[in-house]
Amino acid sequence: MAGQTERGQMEQLMELQMRSMEMRQHVVKISNQVSEMEREHAVATITLGHLETLPADSVTYRPLGKCFVLEPPTKLAERMKEAAAKNEADAVTKLKLRQQFIDRLKENEKQLEELMDHFEKSSKRQAGAATP
Repeated sequence: MAGQTERGQMEQLMELQMRSMEMRQHVVKISNQVSEMEREHAVATITLGHLETLPADSVTYRPLGKCFVLEPPTKLAERMKEAAAKNEADAVTKLKLRQQFIDRLKENEKQLEELMDHFEKSSKRQAGAATP
């Protein structure tokens, strides 16, 4: 009976460890995505700054697949602002999701510590009971 309890605790311990590893991977993945979005936002901001300095009659092009289409600088700047706003909203959403994973990871780590403490205490009790 004690062997089954130990086995169950070990399985639970391994499951919690696997869950922790998966959550850490998600946190890293989301952090990388947020970093990429921040870089894209910085590039968009610089591009917008350059577009705003152009005269209204300047010739500008926007990419369309493998070709470029003539577009006034004001429309191009408007498109860039929309893309930057969407990118910023996506980054905020990713940051919230990242925080949720971090909170779950903390809960999981706490459960893991409690289970390890419980497992350690029961091992000490069994060792103490086995010694005459």
